[in-house]
Amino acid sequence: MATAKKAPAKRKAPAKKVAAKKAAPKAAAKKVEEFNLRASAKKAVNVYLGLVGTGLDLVEENIESARKENDKRMKELEKRGAKLRKVLVKRVDGYEAPEFDFDNIVEDAKSQFSKVQDRVEEAVEEMKEKLTPAKAA
Repeated sequence: MATAKKAPAKRKAPAKKVAAKKAAPKAAAKKVEEFNLRASAKKAVNVYLGLVGTGLDLVEENIESARKENDKRMKELEKRGAKLRKVLVKRVDGYEAPEFDFDNIVEDAKSQFSKVQDRVEEAVEEMKEKLTPAKAA
């Protein structure tokens, strides 16, 4: 059989000496009297403005570092673009694109538009005639 372990004996804390209460020192009373609401408000505002200023400093640092990184990235992208342009120019050099006659395309579009406009005008006239009551002669 296993033997049960006993918990170690607890030590008692030594009794604290109770000191006789003394009257509040005059210096503490003087500090309470010197409490100035206006000065405390100024301190609170300064602390708040200090927090805001610190935040603004951090934002400015982040913006500056982002600008520097952006400039670096732009230079890298520009170099890569120049290399790609050279490759594409070599590939496209012998290719000729067919030419379109844009004047004919524009004329066809204008004629189709005028046909549609004529049909719409005819439909409007027909509806006017149907909706207008016949005049008694």
